[in-house]
Amino acid sequence: MINQILLPNSTTFFIDQQVSYNQWQESVNYHRDCFLKNDANVWLLYCEDAYQFSVLFFALLTANQKIILPQNGTVNQLKQCMQHAQGFAGYSEVDLANSVNYSASGSLPLNKALSISKDSEIILFTSGSTGNAKAVNKTFQHLLIEITQLEACFASKLNNTVVVSTVSHQHIYGLLVKLLWPIWFGRNVILQPYEYPEHLCHDVEKYSLDKITLVSSPAHFHRLVKDNVYLSIANCFHSCFSSGGALSLDANQQLEQDLGTSPIEIFGSTETGGIAWRQQQSGQDDFWQPFNDVQVKQHPENHCLMIKSPYFDCLGWYVTDDQIENKENGTFELCGRIDRIVKIEEKRVSLDHIQQCLKALPYIEDAYSLTKINKRGLQVVAVIVLTDSAKQQLEQSRNLFFNRKIRSDLMNELETISIPKRFRYLASLPYNSSGKLSKLTMETFFD
Repeated sequence: MINQILLPNSTTFFIDQQVSYNQWQESVNYHRDCFLKNDANVWLLYCEDAYQFSVLFFALLTANQKIILPQNGTVNQLKQCMQHAQGFAGYSEVDLANSVNYSASGSLPLNKALSISKDSEIILFTSGSTGNAKAVNKTFQHLLIEITQLEACFASKLNNTVVVSTVSHQHIYGLLVKLLWPIWFGRNVILQPYEYPEHLCHDVEKYSLDKITLVSSPAHFHRLVKDNVYLSIANCFHSCFSSGGALSLDANQQLEQDLGTSPIEIFGSTETGGIAWRQQQSGQDDFWQPFNDVQVKQHPENHCLMIKSPYFDCLGWYVTDDQIENKENGTFELCGRIDRIVKIEEKRVSLDHIQQCLKALPYIEDAYSLTKINKRGLQVVAVIVLTDSAKQQLEQSRNLFFNRKIRSDLMNELETISIPKRFRYLASLPYNSSGKLSKLTMETFFD
């Protein structure tokens, strides 16, 4: 049993199902036995129902099966991931040819002690910015070490709260923070993510929730700054978590004013897991604090962040694409991604810096900068979301007016070569459930 970890004697209550931890564990036990009767031992797991996902996920782990997790349920993502699996568990309308479809049968067995091998394999597929599925290998031990660190850092943020979320359990952030962490350490949960804040407000009243912890994304929190539907339940917010991108200081200050707490931001990736965290507050530095068991340093040449972490396997130092500047007490500041630095007419141009300059303009709510190749070569272009008042002006004028205005205002900050040559105006940027933008989707706006 040295390599085995017993499931904890948790006190989690699954509020939307009205199911106790012991009842949940019985379901895990039942499905575990069903998986053991099957010839397949590598399973693609996709299930939109987050509670059923949790049962199947732990059933596969306790049956010592390899789990493959797609980031979403799109046709291409599931078919790409299915090439690496022998069977499919969960639910999808996509026809996955030549796969074994899992189905449970029989009666519930007597409750037995369940354990998980530390070496149980979980392969997470991330679509990344290009849309091509990329495999990231983890073990259960990696995940357990990370949620144990989250508990050590933030236990007080979850104590006596109900954990709710707007993010998917199929992605590493949602899997860790809204599902594994609360279940393993005995916090009550509503696992199904909320698509609309109004639905969360409804359930807070329906279940008489006194204190909640919200696990969400920058896209969701930035929308709240514009129209905070949670004001009616503001006194219920005990803590918030955010990951997938940086929150602006203005958004943090507004959320702290509206909800009484500013989000704890977690910086990391599917490959690395969490690296660092911060909680921006008025008048304080917004630098990132590495987790206690993560070592960080700056690459001597390109200034990229280098890490050693127990959350993934890597010999030596892992070099990220994020450039940093070291600060006091082991903290650091993010300075943009090296893969977002391009050469245009032999000059180095930072797309992240252009994006920051765009967002700093008072009439722009959100922006994304990228490059496109045309007859004149590589050019910077940008997708823009205007503020409400600016949108009204846009309706009364032409795009050409705002194109000229943006270029003129950027001249104080950017060289001519860095100023976007073309713009597209959207009502909102197409963030996915993890708060990410697809580069391929953004490029289509300029086809």
